[in-house]
Amino acid sequence: MNEPTTAPSSPPAGSAARSSEAPTLGMSEQLKLRNAQQKTNVVLWGIFGLLLVLVAIVIFVLPGYLGTATPKVAAVPATPAAAVTATAPTPGLSPFEEAQRLRQREAAQTTLASLLEVQAALEARQVTNWAETAYSAALVQARSADDLYATQQFAKANELYQSALTALQKISNSQSAVFTEAMNAASAAYAAGSAVTAETAYRKALVLQPDSAEAASGLKRSLVLTQVNRLMNDGRSKQAAQQLEAARDAYQQAATLDAAYSAAATAVREMNTAIADRNFSAAMSRGYAALQADQYEQALAGFHQAQTMHPNASEVSAAIQQVNDKQTFASVNVHMAAAAKFEADENWQSAVEAWNQALAVDANLVKAQQGLKRSQSRNQLDTFLNATITAPLRLADDSVYKQAEQVLAEAGKLASAGTKLQGQLGKVRDFMTRVRIPVQVQLQSDGQTKVTIFHVSELGLFTSQSVKLTPGTYTAVGIRNGYRDVRQEFSVSIDGQAPVVTVTCKEAI
Repeated sequence: MNEPTTAPSSPPAGSAARSSEAPTLGMSEQLKLRNAQQKTNVVLWGIFGLLLVLVAIVIFVLPGYLGTATPKVAAVPATPAAAVTATAPTPGLSPFEEAQRLRQREAAQTTLASLLEVQAALEARQVTNWAETAYSAALVQARSADDLYATQQFAKANELYQSALTALQKISNSQSAVFTEAMNAASAAYAAGSAVTAETAYRKALVLQPDSAEAASGLKRSLVLTQVNRLMNDGRSKQAAQQLEAARDAYQQAATLDAAYSAAATAVREMNTAIADRNFSAAMSRGYAALQADQYEQALAGFHQAQTMHPNASEVSAAIQQVNDKQTFASVNVHMAAAAKFEADENWQSAVEAWNQALAVDANLVKAQQGLKRSQSRNQLDTFLNATITAPLRLADDSVYKQAEQVLAEAGKLASAGTKLQGQLGKVRDFMTRVRIPVQVQLQSDGQTKVTIFHVSELGLFTSQSVKLTPGTYTAVGIRNGYRDVRQEFSVSIDGQAPVVTVTCKEAI
């Protein structure tokens, strides 16, 4: 649409003063100017956005291609701000020289990246706890390299970065050796009883090798070492006071706290041995004391108790044998003393029994063997003499009489005859004399019975008749026709008394 044309009016007053200023724009010109300014703003914002994209590419993308990205590690400062301007051409340098500087810068950044990687790994292993001095020295070199880098002395900076990297790599490579050294130090400290030193060394080893079961076990042991040492000292004190059970208990508690502590386990074994030896000695002492007092059962009880503690101990077997020997000797002595007493009392049967009891204990006792033989002989003599004295009419038998003569002759040879034997011999001699003296025996009959005395004579028919007969036992037989025969046994006493014997057949057939 066409705007209406208006004739110009005459300039206002003062127009000459404003003649040098721009003419006043109309509405359409103002609209056009506003549209032009808006278009210009859009272009400017587009250029500004493009610049932001380019800056982002430079900051985030380009370093990835150039290998210049650096880890964010607090120990080494970030690349100096001056390095950002290093990409700008340096006045007075040729393109080749500028390319060389760029290569040196990239090399320094690459070395720095490796350094930071090793640094991060070492700090993860708490390097300041086990290589603080060397680690600090390496960081000093790295910071010096930063200063050179900031002044664009990239080659020298790279050399220092490389030196610091080598130092850190050396520290990293020494971890195994440091671990071994820490373990050795911990073991030595534990052996010396230094709980704190051992704990520190084991913790250091665990920092280097967190999965080490040996270090973990050592740390656990070091944490109770103070208590273990206290228990061990308590055990030694009680051991010195001969409180063996209490000492063993203390050592056992220490061994329970630290099963790998060989000294505690050894002490427990030693205490068990000491207690067993003490009990063994006590049992042996009780046995010998009882043996000394001739208390054989108590002595054997003590020695057998000791034998349960040390079954193969030769001294126990010897002690038991000693008891048996002494008990045997005592028993033998009792029987032999009894036998001697019976012999002195001329109790020969009891003496024989006592000698047999002694030989039952020890069949090789010569004295008992001799005593038994002597007592048996005297007992036989005693038995014969007593039998003869009890039944002197036995002497009427010629064989018995002759035997008595032999016995008296043998008895006469005895070196010593006791009162009892002398009395027996005297009685037997008297009986032997009297048995030969005839005694007048009175016989009576009915005058119709024929009388005969066996082994003496036929007396025939009589009513009264006397016959001289030596002491002894006789048999008279009476016979009568039509009557049953009769037998009449009678004895003629050795005391000289004459018996009256009646022989008559009275029972008719």
